Amino acid sequence: MSIIRHIEIQNFRSIKKLSWNPKPGLNCLIGPGDSGKSTILDAIDLALGARRSYSFNDADFYQLDTSSPLTITVTIGELHDELKNIERYGSFLRGFNSATKEITDEKIVGTETVITVKLYVDADLAPDWRLYSDRADADGLERRLPWKHRELLSPARLGTTSHQNLAWGNRSVLNKLSEETLDVSSVLAQLGRQTREAFAAQQVQGVTEVLTQVQQIANGLGVPVRQLSALLDVNGISMSNGAISLHNCDGTPLRQLGTGSSRLLISGLQKAASCSSILIVDEAEYGLEPYRITRLLNELGSKDAEPTQQVFITTHSPYVLRELQACQLHVVRKLIPPPPIPNVPAPHSICSHFIFSLNDGEDQQSTLRVCAEAFLSKAVVVCEGKTEIGLVRGIDLYNQDANHPTIIAKGVYCTDGGGDSMFARAKVFKSLGYQTSLFKDSDKAQEHQQLTAEMVGIGIPIFEWLNDNATEDALFLACPLDLIPNLLALAVSRKGEDSVRAHISNYSHNQITLDDCRERFNENHRPVLAKAANKKGWFKDIEPAENMARYIIGPNFQNFSPILISNLTNLFQWARSQGEE
Repeated sequence: MSIIRHIEIQNFRSIKKLSWNPKPGLNCLIGPGDSGKSTILDAIDLALGARRSYSFNDADFYQLDTSSPLTITVTIGELHDELKNIERYGSFLRGFNSATKEITDEKIVGTETVITVKLYVDADLAPDWRLYSDRADADGLERRLPWKHRELLSPARLGTTSHQNLAWGNRSVLNKLSEETLDVSSVLAQLGRQTREAFAAQQVQGVTEVLTQVQQIANGLGVPVRQLSALLDVNGISMSNGAISLHNCDGTPLRQLGTGSSRLLISGLQKAASCSSILIVDEAEYGLEPYRITRLLNELGSKDAEPTQQVFITTHSPYVLRELQACQLHVVRKLIPPPPIPNVPAPHSICSHFIFSLNDGEDQQSTLRVCAEAFLSKAVVVCEGKTEIGLVRGIDLYNQDANHPTIIAKGVYCTDGGGDSMFARAKVFKSLGYQTSLFKDSDKAQEHQQLTAEMVGIGIPIFEWLNDNATEDALFLACPLDLIPNLLALAVSRKGEDSVRAHISNYSHNQITLDDCRERFNENHRPVLAKAANKKGWFKDIEPAENMARYIIGPNFQNFSPILISNLTNLFQWARSQGEE
């Protein structure tokens, strides 16, 4: 099967330069909006698609700059024998080293024979698909693939709207399936003739007088006509290929199938009809329920131990990510360009995009399973647990209620670090190009000292409470006196009044009651309430922590002491600055 070993894109739409070695099997591209995922799929389709032309325009060039040619260079391995023909393609056959990913013109022992197709478009907007090698380029040799060989490489593409593939159109999948057994054009021409003959045998009511009148007028004007008749015009009943389509047993056309059903069916037809083993799928989840997403992904080879096709998909669905293996995931990131140097032109070779690929490591796979939503964000806050997630979400919801800027609108996502697993998960996101921070308790500061230093060393800022506090310590130590009853009311609503009474009594050695805390509160009660809340999980879930932050902390933020608000302030300042690429 044909496999893309390397793709390089230059000056195409939002991409100034990108170089990538995709893997055999399924390659899922993810990234924030406008990161270039669909552009990469389009580049593959345009470079390898069996088409004779394409209407390029200035908007297809990076920053509308037509002075720099648009090029898409794709190197393909696992070649069909016809593409290895020395007499025809000898000067263009190259070698690919799978270990180093190096492509050379000289075929070295241990390298794979590959061929490179280059799409070139300059200011005249006329596309040119040619074969490329350094050797042939230096010698001024040019060669293009004949149509039958282009079809061997041409990828099948499943878009969000593909109903045309359920009819015999010029480029439909049905046409490919039947091209050697059904001459659609001949069938339609014969049907047209039969329709005209059947119509001629019918008597058309009320037309005789009109025909006589037309004949008289024509002859009177010197236009010689003989006996007239009303027949179907040849052009009036001409039918295009799309006139024949698939219908169900009840006579309804299959194009009326739901979006998901038609996508599943067409994906199977594409797989059966394509000469190439390369498939492109836009938004794999589009129109599909979860169980049908799983079915589609299985059809695309997500669980195959030995891939039979190379598939490129995009997704915005965490469900899709959880169904994939980590090694099938690739994160597309825009790179921040270096600051310009006065009077020095910017180098043209700088990549504007980079693709970070996951591997089969246990940390990456487990992080993908638990934190799939975070992989679809721009920046990630890895929270020690659900309480910390709820606090951040609640403050953000309060800001939304007050019409203040929110960090979620900037693409910042809070994900569950799973306690001590938070350090490994933060490293995973950082290694994939995400702006990443940690939000944690500080009650294990000594125990986490080495890990904390490692995080800071690789550029992951850590936000934790002052004075080695757990979240509940910081909350009750920082809370204004008049808001303590509000926190107790929230705890009672979750755990029940009798339980909260017992917790307070137990952790104060029967010295303090719930009524004392409500009506006769003093500063000595704070550590008791903090310990009871921590040990008995008064707020240890996303929803209670979220409500607490939204309705208690947020509206009274400036009245809490720095033990709590300094850390949250720093965290939100970081998130607002890192949320945009």
